[in-house]
Amino acid sequence: MHKIKLLIIIIISSLHLTSCLFATKAIQASKARKEFTEANNAIPPDFGKKGEVLVGILTTVNSYDKYLKSALNKKYLGEHIFLTTEELDSDSKYSDKTKYRYLFNVEKGSGSTATFSNGLSSTIIKKRQFIYDRLEDKKYISGAEFTFFAKAMKVYAENLELKRQSNK
Repeated sequence: MHKIKLLIIIIISSLHLTSCLFATKAIQASKARKEFTEANNAIPPDFGKKGEVLVGILTTVNSYDKYLKSALNKKYLGEHIFLTTEELDSDSKYSDKTKYRYLFNVEKGSGSTATFSNGLSSTIIKKRQFIYDRLEDKKYISGAEFTFFAKAMKVYAENLELKRQSNK
């Protein structure tokens, strides 16, 4: 009987945790939609002109790069490629700062560490995505940080697509 009660408590706890995660992701998506805008300095006013190719900067961290590729391939319909900063800097093919003007990039945000009663701890590092304008040498970043960076990237890519459509 004790094992059944314990199993029920575990199931209820996991369902509660799962629903909290879904709610948190939805809240973060809503926040990202508001943050990743031209008004919040996250999208350049001239972004998405004809002939421009958006460069998604790969970090060589597989988990991040996978989500970057997914977000841009699914949500951004303009021409785009994926490169590491080393490839961008070393290949003369990409030296045209008018064609390869904008970079979709990321930087580490703030971190927080939770220490549990058993002595174990967990650290979460948030991410800040931004657009870098190579021609103007200017970073477009709202300052918003996200734990669920994959969801934030998808929303950013959607907003970039909307801007691209308006600048056709």
